[in-house]
Amino acid sequence: MTTATFYKTVMAASGEPDRERLRRATAAVLHALRDRLTPAEADQAQAQLPLELKAVWAEGERADRVPLKLGREEFYERVRREAALPSEREARWMTLAVFAALKEQLSPGEAGDVFAQLPKALKELWLEALVRA
Repeated sequence: MTTATFYKTVMAASGEPDRERLRRATAAVLHALRDRLTPAEADQAQAQLPLELKAVWAEGERADRVPLKLGREEFYERVRREAALPSEREARWMTLAVFAALKEQLSPGEAGDVFAQLPKALKELWLEALVRA
């Protein structure tokens, strides 16, 4: 999948027509997910992204970071704040859309590894994420 195809997948799943807002929200979800994963797992997921999204994933990454304990509400709030979304509802919608695109992008094994590191509430969200084409 190319970067453009990834964004088209997010657009299809979210219904968001504004490309800049879509890019901001995608980056926010990728950053929150990366910071929830162990650094080793985050590196493995990043390796399967298209080049431009690898750079987005790496923005703000620190070599010494430890995984953040983010539950569903904290995850949404972080996405809402970083993407400047008006509500938790929109943060949820964009998270579902980006998770759907990631599930298509990552190999089944890598998607399973990401899933395994998520807390129960985010696992439920990951399972709910589907492309609505």
